[in-house]
Amino acid sequence: MSQSNRRQHQGEAYAIALSVIEAHFPIFAFFTVTALGALHAYFYSLLIATVLLVGWVSLRGKLNELRRTQAWRDLALTSLFITSLFSLIFLALNHTSPSHVAIILFLQVLFSYLFLGRRRGETLDPPHLIGVILMTLGALIILFPGELTLNPGDALALLAAMIAPFANLFQKRARSHVSSETILMVRSLIALPVLYLLATLIETKPAWPEIEAQWLWLFLTGAGVFVVSKIFWIEALHRLPITKVNALFAFSPLLTMGLAWWWLQDAPTWTQILGALPVLVGSYFITQKIQPPKSIEQDREKSG
Repeated sequence: MSQSNRRQHQGEAYAIALSVIEAHFPIFAFFTVTALGALHAYFYSLLIATVLLVGWVSLRGKLNELRRTQAWRDLALTSLFITSLFSLIFLALNHTSPSHVAIILFLQVLFSYLFLGRRRGETLDPPHLIGVILMTLGALIILFPGELTLNPGDALALLAAMIAPFANLFQKRARSHVSSETILMVRSLIALPVLYLLATLIETKPAWPEIEAQWLWLFLTGAGVFVVSKIFWIEALHRLPITKVNALFAFSPLLTMGLAWWWLQDAPTWTQILGALPVLVGSYFITQKIQPPKSIEQDREKSG
Protein backbone atom coordinates (compact mmCIF):
# COMPACT_ATOMS: atom_id res chain seq x y z
CA MET A 1 0.00 0.00 0.00
CA SER A 2 1.39 3.42 -0.98
CA GLN A 3 2.01 6.11 1.62
CA SER A 4 -0.79 8.30 0.20
CA ASN A 5 -3.28 5.42 0.38
CA ARG A 6 -2.20 4.56 3.91
CA ARG A 7 -2.60 8.21 4.89
CA GLN A 8 -6.09 8.30 3.36
CA HIS A 9 -7.17 5.09 5.13
CA GLN A 10 -5.88 6.44 8.43
CA GLY A 11 -7.84 9.65 7.93
CA GLU A 12 -11.01 7.71 7.12
CA ALA A 13 -10.57 5.53 10.22
CA TYR A 14 -10.15 8.62 12.40
CA ALA A 15 -13.25 10.22 10.84
CA ILE A 16 -15.43 7.15 11.44
CA ALA A 17 -14.21 6.75 15.05
CA LEU A 18 -14.83 10.40 15.87
CA SER A 19 -18.31 10.19 14.32
CA VAL A 20 -19.30 7.50 16.82
CA ILE A 21 -18.00 9.55 19.77
CA GLU A 22 -19.45 12.84 18.48
CA ALA A 23 -22.88 11.21 18.10
CA HIS A 24 -22.97 10.92 21.90
CA PHE A 25 -21.98 14.56 22.49
CA PRO A 26 -25.47 16.16 22.27
CA ILE A 27 -26.78 13.54 24.72
CA PHE A 28 -23.98 14.04 27.27
CA ALA A 29 -24.23 17.81 26.96
CA PHE A 30 -28.03 17.77 27.28
CA PHE A 31 -27.82 16.28 30.79
CA THR A 32 -25.23 18.81 32.00
CA VAL A 33 -26.91 21.80 30.36
CA THR A 34 -30.22 20.92 32.03
CA ALA A 35 -28.60 20.65 35.46
CA LEU A 36 -25.91 23.37 35.39
CA GLY A 37 -26.76 25.84 32.63
CA ALA A 38 -25.24 25.98 29.15
CA LEU A 39 -22.05 27.96 29.79
CA HIS A 40 -21.28 26.36 33.14
CA ALA A 41 -21.73 22.92 31.56
CA TYR A 42 -19.27 23.87 28.82
CA PHE A 43 -16.81 25.39 31.31
CA TYR A 44 -16.61 22.38 33.64
CA SER A 45 -16.42 19.90 30.76
CA LEU A 46 -13.61 21.93 29.21
CA LEU A 47 -11.84 22.25 32.58
CA ILE A 48 -11.59 18.45 32.77
CA ALA A 49 -10.32 18.32 29.18
CA THR A 50 -7.73 21.04 29.88
CA VAL A 51 -6.27 19.24 32.91
CA LEU A 52 -5.95 16.03 30.88
CA LEU A 53 -4.43 17.83 27.89
CA VAL A 54 -1.85 19.79 29.90
CA GLY A 55 -0.77 16.57 31.59
CA TRP A 56 -0.62 14.63 28.31
CA VAL A 57 1.31 17.34 26.41
CA SER A 58 3.78 17.67 29.31
CA LEU A 59 4.34 13.90 29.53
CA ARG A 60 4.98 13.69 25.79
CA GLY A 61 7.47 16.55 25.94
CA LYS A 62 5.60 18.73 23.46
CA LEU A 63 5.43 21.97 25.43
CA ASN A 64 8.32 23.27 23.31
CA GLU A 65 5.90 23.37 20.35
CA LEU A 66 4.51 26.56 21.87
CA ARG A 67 7.68 28.32 20.70
CA ARG A 68 6.74 27.82 17.05
CA THR A 69 5.60 31.35 16.29
CA GLN A 70 4.37 30.43 12.80
CA ALA A 71 1.51 28.54 14.46
CA TRP A 72 0.36 31.33 16.79
CA ARG A 73 -2.03 33.05 14.38
CA ASP A 74 -3.79 29.82 13.42
CA LEU A 75 -3.95 28.70 17.06
CA ALA A 76 -5.52 32.02 18.09
CA LEU A 77 -8.13 31.90 15.30
CA THR A 78 -8.86 28.24 16.05
CA SER A 79 -9.50 29.15 19.69
CA LEU A 80 -11.81 32.02 18.72
CA PHE A 81 -13.95 29.98 16.33
CA ILE A 82 -14.04 26.80 18.42
CA THR A 83 -15.02 28.63 21.62
CA SER A 84 -17.79 30.46 19.76
CA LEU A 85 -18.97 27.25 18.09
CA PHE A 86 -19.28 25.18 21.26
CA SER A 87 -20.80 28.05 23.25
CA LEU A 88 -23.54 28.24 20.61
CA ILE A 89 -24.08 24.46 20.73
CA PHE A 90 -24.44 24.39 24.52
CA LEU A 91 -26.78 27.40 24.41
CA ALA A 92 -28.80 25.75 21.63
CA LEU A 93 -29.44 22.72 23.84
CA ASN A 94 -31.34 25.05 26.20
CA HIS A 95 -33.99 25.56 23.52
CA THR A 96 -34.08 22.54 21.20
CA SER A 97 -33.55 18.78 21.22
CA PRO A 98 -30.18 16.96 20.87
CA SER A 99 -31.45 15.34 17.64
CA HIS A 100 -32.21 18.72 16.07
CA VAL A 101 -28.79 20.05 17.07
CA ALA A 102 -27.02 17.01 15.56
CA ILE A 103 -28.89 17.24 12.24
CA ILE A 104 -28.42 21.00 11.89
CA LEU A 105 -24.71 20.79 12.75
CA PHE A 106 -24.26 18.37 9.86
CA LEU A 107 -25.08 21.27 7.55
CA GLN A 108 -21.45 22.29 8.06
CA VAL A 109 -20.85 20.07 4.99
CA LEU A 110 -22.93 22.52 2.94
CA PHE A 111 -21.25 25.58 4.46
CA SER A 112 -17.78 24.04 3.98
CA TYR A 113 -18.51 23.73 0.28
CA LEU A 114 -20.10 27.17 -0.07
CA PHE A 115 -17.46 29.02 1.98
CA LEU A 116 -14.29 27.05 1.26
CA GLY A 117 -14.88 24.61 -1.57
CA ARG A 118 -15.43 26.93 -4.53
CA ARG A 119 -13.43 29.66 -6.15
CA ARG A 120 -14.97 33.03 -6.73
CA GLY A 121 -16.78 33.26 -10.05
CA GLU A 122 -17.18 29.53 -10.60
CA THR A 123 -20.52 28.04 -11.56
CA LEU A 124 -21.94 24.99 -9.82
CA ASP A 125 -21.60 21.76 -11.77
CA PRO A 126 -24.70 19.48 -11.78
CA PRO A 127 -23.76 17.04 -8.95
CA HIS A 128 -22.78 19.88 -6.62
CA LEU A 129 -25.90 21.83 -7.54
CA ILE A 130 -28.04 18.79 -6.69
CA GLY A 131 -26.25 18.50 -3.34
CA VAL A 132 -26.80 22.16 -2.50
CA ILE A 133 -30.51 21.95 -3.41
CA LEU A 134 -31.07 18.76 -1.39
CA MET A 135 -29.27 20.00 1.70
CA THR A 136 -31.03 23.35 1.56
CA LEU A 137 -34.39 21.57 1.23
CA GLY A 138 -33.58 19.35 4.22
CA ALA A 139 -32.53 22.35 6.28
CA LEU A 140 -35.76 24.20 5.49
CA ILE A 141 -37.85 21.16 6.50
CA ILE A 142 -35.98 20.90 9.83
CA LEU A 143 -35.86 24.61 10.61
CA PHE A 144 -39.42 25.47 9.55
CA PRO A 145 -41.64 22.44 10.31
CA GLY A 146 -44.98 23.74 9.05
CA GLU A 147 -44.50 27.39 10.03
CA LEU A 148 -42.04 30.16 9.19
CA THR A 149 -40.88 30.62 12.79
CA LEU A 150 -37.27 29.82 13.64
CA ASN A 151 -36.73 28.15 17.01
CA PRO A 152 -33.98 30.04 18.94
CA GLY A 153 -32.10 26.80 19.61
CA ASP A 154 -32.18 25.83 15.93
CA ALA A 155 -30.93 29.30 14.99
CA LEU A 156 -27.98 28.99 17.39
CA ALA A 157 -27.13 25.51 16.07
CA LEU A 158 -27.31 26.83 12.50
CA LEU A 159 -24.90 29.63 13.37
CA ALA A 160 -22.55 27.05 14.90
CA ALA A 161 -22.69 25.03 11.67
CA MET A 162 -21.75 28.16 9.71
CA ILE A 163 -18.74 28.79 11.97
CA ALA A 164 -17.49 25.18 11.84
CA PRO A 165 -15.78 25.34 8.39
CA PHE A 166 -13.57 28.24 9.52
CA ALA A 167 -12.69 26.45 12.78
CA ASN A 168 -11.72 23.37 10.76
CA LEU A 169 -9.70 25.42 8.29
CA PHE A 170 -7.51 27.04 10.95
CA GLN A 171 -7.15 23.76 12.85
CA LYS A 172 -5.94 22.12 9.65
CA ARG A 173 -3.39 24.91 9.14
CA ALA A 174 -2.21 24.82 12.75
CA ARG A 175 -1.70 21.04 12.52
CA SER A 176 1.01 21.57 9.89
CA HIS A 177 3.10 23.30 12.60
CA VAL A 178 2.17 21.62 15.91
CA SER A 179 0.58 18.41 17.19
CA SER A 180 -3.14 17.78 17.75
CA GLU A 181 -2.65 17.73 21.51
CA THR A 182 -0.98 21.14 21.50
CA ILE A 183 -3.79 22.64 19.40
CA LEU A 184 -6.41 21.31 21.80
CA MET A 185 -4.47 22.41 24.90
CA VAL A 186 -3.94 25.97 23.62
CA ARG A 187 -7.52 26.48 22.50
CA SER A 188 -8.79 25.12 25.84
CA LEU A 189 -6.49 27.32 27.91
CA ILE A 190 -7.57 30.41 25.95
CA ALA A 191 -11.26 29.51 26.19
CA LEU A 192 -11.43 28.76 29.94
CA PRO A 193 -11.16 32.30 31.38
CA VAL A 194 -13.50 33.68 28.70
CA LEU A 195 -16.09 31.01 29.44
CA TYR A 196 -15.80 31.50 33.19
CA LEU A 197 -16.40 35.23 32.84
CA LEU A 198 -19.39 34.76 30.52
CA ALA A 199 -20.91 32.03 32.69
CA THR A 200 -20.53 34.17 35.83
CA LEU A 201 -22.11 37.20 34.19
CA ILE A 202 -24.99 35.44 32.41
CA GLU A 203 -25.92 32.39 34.49
CA THR A 204 -26.50 31.50 38.13
CA LYS A 205 -23.51 29.63 39.50
CA PRO A 206 -24.45 26.02 40.35
CA ALA A 207 -23.72 24.69 43.84
CA TRP A 208 -20.93 22.13 44.23
CA PRO A 209 -23.33 19.21 44.96
CA GLU A 210 -25.07 19.97 41.63
CA ILE A 211 -21.74 19.89 39.80
CA GLU A 212 -20.67 16.73 41.61
CA ALA A 213 -23.91 14.99 40.61
CA GLN A 214 -23.01 15.52 36.94
CA TRP A 215 -19.42 14.29 37.16
CA LEU A 216 -19.95 11.30 34.85
CA TRP A 217 -21.50 13.35 32.01
CA LEU A 218 -18.93 16.12 32.50
CA PHE A 219 -16.09 13.59 32.33
CA LEU A 220 -17.50 11.85 29.26
CA THR A 221 -17.88 15.20 27.51
CA GLY A 222 -14.48 16.52 28.62
CA ALA A 223 -12.37 13.40 28.12
CA GLY A 224 -14.30 11.63 25.38
CA VAL A 225 -15.50 14.52 23.21
CA PHE A 226 -13.08 17.38 23.92
CA VAL A 227 -9.93 15.21 24.03
CA VAL A 228 -10.19 11.84 22.25
CA SER A 229 -12.73 12.81 19.60
CA LYS A 230 -11.06 16.15 18.85
CA ILE A 231 -7.64 14.51 18.45
CA PHE A 232 -9.26 12.14 15.94
CA TRP A 233 -10.93 15.13 14.24
CA ILE A 234 -7.71 17.10 13.82
CA GLU A 235 -5.79 14.03 12.63
CA ALA A 236 -8.54 13.31 10.08
CA LEU A 237 -8.40 16.92 8.86
CA HIS A 238 -4.61 16.62 8.60
CA ARG A 239 -4.97 13.65 6.21
CA LEU A 240 -8.17 14.39 4.27
CA PRO A 241 -10.00 17.36 2.70
CA ILE A 242 -12.36 19.14 5.11
CA THR A 243 -15.41 18.31 2.96
CA LYS A 244 -14.55 14.59 2.95
CA VAL A 245 -14.17 14.49 6.75
CA ASN A 246 -17.57 16.15 7.05
CA ALA A 247 -19.08 13.65 4.59
CA LEU A 248 -17.74 10.67 6.58
CA PHE A 249 -19.42 12.31 9.58
CA ALA A 250 -22.77 11.68 7.86
CA PHE A 251 -24.13 8.84 9.97
CA SER A 252 -23.42 10.65 13.25
CA PRO A 253 -26.73 12.64 13.28
CA LEU A 254 -28.70 9.44 12.65
CA LEU A 255 -26.90 7.72 15.53
CA THR A 256 -27.66 10.74 17.75
CA MET A 257 -31.34 10.41 16.89
CA GLY A 258 -31.25 6.76 17.97
CA LEU A 259 -29.39 7.58 21.19
CA ALA A 260 -31.85 10.38 22.01
CA TRP A 261 -34.68 7.90 21.57
CA TRP A 262 -32.91 5.37 23.82
CA TRP A 263 -31.69 7.72 26.58
CA LEU A 264 -34.25 10.52 26.56
CA GLN A 265 -37.34 8.79 25.09
CA ASP A 266 -37.15 11.50 22.43
CA ALA A 267 -38.47 9.63 19.39
CA PRO A 268 -37.52 11.22 16.05
CA THR A 269 -40.39 13.11 14.44
CA TRP A 270 -41.41 12.68 10.82
CA THR A 271 -40.17 16.21 10.21
CA GLN A 272 -36.70 15.31 11.49
CA ILE A 273 -36.57 12.16 9.37
CA LEU A 274 -37.85 13.95 6.26
CA GLY A 275 -35.30 16.73 6.78
CA ALA A 276 -32.38 14.40 7.60
CA LEU A 277 -32.70 12.28 4.45
CA PRO A 278 -32.11 15.02 1.84
CA VAL A 279 -29.36 16.49 4.02
CA LEU A 280 -27.50 13.16 4.06
CA VAL A 281 -28.08 12.42 0.36
CA GLY A 282 -27.08 15.97 -0.54
CA SER A 283 -23.83 15.57 1.37
CA TYR A 284 -22.93 12.69 -0.95
CA PHE A 285 -23.38 14.80 -4.07
CA ILE A 286 -21.70 17.89 -2.66
CA THR A 287 -18.51 16.02 -1.76
CA GLN A 288 -18.06 14.31 -5.13
CA LYS A 289 -14.86 15.25 -6.91
CA ILE A 290 -15.58 16.46 -10.42
CA GLN A 291 -12.99 15.47 -13.01
CA PRO A 292 -11.95 18.27 -15.36
CA PRO A 293 -12.77 17.86 -19.06
CA LYS A 294 -10.30 15.78 -21.07
CA SER A 295 -9.09 18.72 -23.12
CA ILE A 296 -8.19 20.63 -19.93
CA GLU A 297 -6.30 17.62 -18.56
CA GLN A 298 -4.38 17.30 -21.83
CA ASP A 299 -3.49 21.00 -21.81
CA ARG A 300 -2.20 20.66 -18.27
CA GLU A 301 -0.06 17.67 -19.24
CA LYS A 302 1.39 19.58 -22.19
CA SER A 303 2.13 22.66 -20.09
CA GLY A 304 3.67 20.42 -17.41
